[in-house]
Amino acid sequence: MRFPKWHEAPEELLKMDGHCGLLAAWSVLHYFGKAVATPDLVASLRHSKRLGIFTVDIAASLKEHGLAVSFHSEPDNDIRRYESRGYARARRLGISVKPALSLPELLRERRAGKIPIVLFNTEFDSGHFSPLLSRRNGMISLSYSKHGSMPTDEFLAAWTAPRILRQCVIVGR
Repeated sequence: MRFPKWHEAPEELLKMDGHCGLLAAWSVLHYFGKAVATPDLVASLRHSKRLGIFTVDIAASLKEHGLAVSFHSEPDNDIRRYESRGYARARRLGISVKPALSLPELLRERRAGKIPIVLFNTEFDSGHFSPLLSRRNGMISLSYSKHGSMPTDEFLAAWTAPRILRQCVIVGR
């Protein structure tokens, strides 16, 4: 199966501010053969113009759309009200917070046919979501990153930056 390119997403998603989480969720749903209307996807991700999307809401949304998910994070000591609602929703869906994964563990999940959606820091010091597709020749393939890939050491620095908490959602059928 071919992983969808970002420009194949509905134009409605591409026009939204902070669309990286929306695109990551759309692409994984599309990859696993799940069709979801754009307004339904935006609502299920709890997208906010001001706050964007939280990783836990990606996990909950994908679970509600019939995919198998696990949510991984380092401990978060700064969960605010809006995000806490996402954690409560995840608990109701049977999604617990599991320990953060290492890069070899992410790659092992990918080789097993699952898609990791990772949160990492950008050069503008803001969180960004992308599916992680592979590692080759010292480069991590992040389909929705600035150049489509980045050196492994650069990814590790961005993935372990303050406020990122090595968060990811592992998605399967």
